[in-house]
Amino acid sequence: MNEQFLLRMKDMLQDEYPAYLSSIEKEARRGIRINTLRITKEDFFKVVPMDVEPSPFADNGYYLKGQKHLGFTPAYAAGLFYIQEPSASSAVTIMDVKKGMRVLDMCAAPGSKSTQIAEKLGNTGFLCVNEINASRCRILEENITRHGAANTLVLNCDTKEIPKAFPAFFDAVLCDAPCSGEGMMRKNDEAVAQWSYDLVQMCAKRQSEILENAYNALRPGGVLVYSTCTFAKEENEEVIAKFLEVHPDMRMEDVHVFFGRNAFATTHETEKAIRIFPMDEGEGHFIAKMRKEGNAEAASKVKTSFRLPSVAMKFLKEHLTVPYPYLYAADDIIYGSTAPFYETGRCRIRCQGVRLGVMKRNRFEPDHALFMSSFSKCRHEAELSDEEAMRYMHGEEIQKPLPKGWYAATWHGFALGGVHSDGKALKNKYPKSLRLR
Repeated sequence: MNEQFLLRMKDMLQDEYPAYLSSIEKEARRGIRINTLRITKEDFFKVVPMDVEPSPFADNGYYLKGQKHLGFTPAYAAGLFYIQEPSASSAVTIMDVKKGMRVLDMCAAPGSKSTQIAEKLGNTGFLCVNEINASRCRILEENITRHGAANTLVLNCDTKEIPKAFPAFFDAVLCDAPCSGEGMMRKNDEAVAQWSYDLVQMCAKRQSEILENAYNALRPGGVLVYSTCTFAKEENEEVIAKFLEVHPDMRMEDVHVFFGRNAFATTHETEKAIRIFPMDEGEGHFIAKMRKEGNAEAASKVKTSFRLPSVAMKFLKEHLTVPYPYLYAADDIIYGSTAPFYETGRCRIRCQGVRLGVMKRNRFEPDHALFMSSFSKCRHEAELSDEEAMRYMHGEEIQKPLPKGWYAATWHGFALGGVHSDGKALKNKYPKSLRLR
């Protein structure tokens, strides 16, 4: 590792520095988080036997004991769990999301924290997630879709545009800011190679700018959680201290958790934040929870509703078990959501709610997301065996005679995606970008 980095860590940790060096020589611990939008913790292990132990960082999080290649299984494709380094779930646990909240995840890709927030909301309230990088935003949307969230707006924009569209709007904002990645060095060689003090300083400047945008999107009375996966004080305590100095209406809050350790004391009670080191059974994380003084509700900016094509409405009525409370169409694409569709100003929309399908020459073709939604199941199901499920994930046609029409391809009753029957076989509609190779 970089000698300057190690000297900084030695100065920071003092007597614990040898324990840090020892901990980073060990293999990083891997974990999963069960998707409670789809399945209970108890039922999960009946369907997916795993050798695990509970993680202290999330009530549905677990350390894995050796299992590998879980991302190539039907259980993963069905969105029953999310693969996540266990301590990365700590920020959302500290955020303490409640059902019905309007929540913003400002720097969301690849979606580990967004999907965790979605689990907490349980398809109530409203979740807005954003990623400025287009390719990473596509991955974010894929993970949201796999998880089955039906209340989520996915944006692909600069964070400065969000408070312009949603001024003082959200009950809770997560600012998991891009950082120098010092906490990822044990498992990421790129983090080791790219580190420099100049990078730390550049990240701290960018983090302060993003945090300011988060503040402007937060309503009075709302909670702002700032997190990083780095150790540098410049990116953690110092960013928070400067932010609180500029915003006297923001206060640090106690986090009431039993993992990690208190952050370093500077000014404005930064010691109330939490740090997690590799010695704490995780990687490297910093989490600060702040509340904006006051108590106000934001005005809604709901898009005007209009009539959808009758052929689309007929399909949805015939195929979905539960009607979506909100429907919207844009560029021939039909969306459904459990949350209202909001005006977004100059924010670029990647997806809003569940992409139900698209109109093609006076016919409606369902989207992969329609079948994956945790809110409304498809009435017609084609249950697949373990072997058929793997073939489906490879994009193969399944020989199974069923009446003509659309079906959800299911495994143990959980949707993997869609198929279309011609009466003799099931035509595979699993997205090519997701297929196993």
